[in-house]
Amino acid sequence: MNDPKKGTTVGARAQSLEFDWTLQLTKPATILACEYWRSRCGGRSMPNRNDLDPVAMRKFTPHVGLIDIRKAEDGTTDYFIRRAGTKWEEVYGPMTGRYLWEFLPPEIEPNWREVFGAVQAAKAPVRVTTGIDFQGKTWLKAEMFVAPLGEGGDVSMLFMTFVSWSKP
Repeated sequence: MNDPKKGTTVGARAQSLEFDWTLQLTKPATILACEYWRSRCGGRSMPNRNDLDPVAMRKFTPHVGLIDIRKAEDGTTDYFIRRAGTKWEEVYGPMTGRYLWEFLPPEIEPNWREVFGAVQAAKAPVRVTTGIDFQGKTWLKAEMFVAPLGEGGDVSMLFMTFVSWSKP
């Protein structure tokens, strides 16, 4: 696992990813999401999906996504977008109810898998920043708060908040 006190840059693919396990969030929606996620932990390492209340997330709902972690019979992991906020879909198009491979090009999908896999393995939240390289939208930058959801230490879902903006 990455040193939680240091940011790590990974990825020689379409865009590099900057992982910040210290959660130095900068965007209002990701800050609110982090505070909300922590408030739902209730003394546990992570909340369960049932601990989330959509009404309590209304200030940042357009930025929220829920990702199911699904195991195949062969032991591989796949990620299913159960819910994608409107801010996600403004950048990536319709993705709710789809697997990563159903909407992401092969050169970008590994970045998403890397982020989701890191949170799943660490069982801890992370801040990720990156540039966007999807359908020519290279003028965008993004900050994400990605956190585990589950019971008994098993991560079964991811809670993600996505904010994008134009690069200066």
